[in-house]
Amino acid sequence: MSGEIFVFGRCEVRVAQRQVLLEGRLQPLEPLPFDLLVYLIRHRHQVVTKARLLDDVWRNRHLGEAVISVAIQKARLAIGDSGRPPRLLATVPRRGYRFIGEPDEHQVRESADPGATSDRSTPLLLANRPLQAAPPVDRSLMGWLESLARSDDAAALTLATRLLEQAHAAGLVPMEAAAHRVLARLHARQGAACLAKLHLNEVMRLTAAEAPPWEARNDRHFLYHALDQSPDPIFIKDQAHRWVFLNRAFCRFIGHAREDLLGKSDYDFFPAGQADVFWQQDDVVLRSREESTNEEVITPSRGATFIATTKKTILVDDSQESFLIGTLRCRQHG
Repeated sequence: MSGEIFVFGRCEVRVAQRQVLLEGRLQPLEPLPFDLLVYLIRHRHQVVTKARLLDDVWRNRHLGEAVISVAIQKARLAIGDSGRPPRLLATVPRRGYRFIGEPDEHQVRESADPGATSDRSTPLLLANRPLQAAPPVDRSLMGWLESLARSDDAAALTLATRLLEQAHAAGLVPMEAAAHRVLARLHARQGAACLAKLHLNEVMRLTAAEAPPWEARNDRHFLYHALDQSPDPIFIKDQAHRWVFLNRAFCRFIGHAREDLLGKSDYDFFPAGQADVFWQQDDVVLRSREESTNEEVITPSRGATFIATTKKTILVDDSQESFLIGTLRCRQHG
């Protein structure tokens, strides 16, 4: 694993930890935009074409170039490069992109000993081991996590993410909910309210799944439980077009686990031309706040193309925040 750390201006990119820090605060950045950012930094002495990015970062030449534009926007936001013109990630018209920031020799560095063990790295080593259902292991890991969450946001974020992945794979629902709870607290402390809400939604979904219906604490538990039972694919998006809930039928239809989809957008999983249409249709409903029914062509990851009759409407929660809820009725195309 690379120990590279790139520091430029107010920003630090830690390759091994897959972290971007802006003025010392951890910034949310999805895997592909992060890989794109690192690739452009490493190749900063040249213009990188879009075709090369599709080959080397996405490993799929057949994707539309719009996915690159969306990833560039996300990377710029994470590193605080939202000015006009950008100071770090430059667009070279009709050619591609180039990272024009220039960290000096002392700012591009390798960790002295990536394998070294310290008090702070101990929980990360623990998290790399497969989780067991045995309570002593669970208490040890969660104890480390709670301790880190009080003292080191970056290390706690890394540990909580790894624990979440392993708890989900092992079917340890209480630990999965606990990891989501810590992640919600960390993101809220860093000012990432939307990410905090996503994790809290997952806590509610998981605890609702564990408890009998009469123990559910609020209406959202009932809503998510009811949506999960529907045979039709259903999704809920926030104002930024990111998925905040997807029922089981939608996850099966698109061919991805729910935790891989939450917080992402159509551009992360569908061809760019289709994602453009979904985004435009969503905007119509978000602006007009009126129900809309239309037909859309959808190609999930498994490759078959479907015609979907999509009904979209506005859902307003208890805090008066508006969300887009959509239901799909699909038939295979051709």
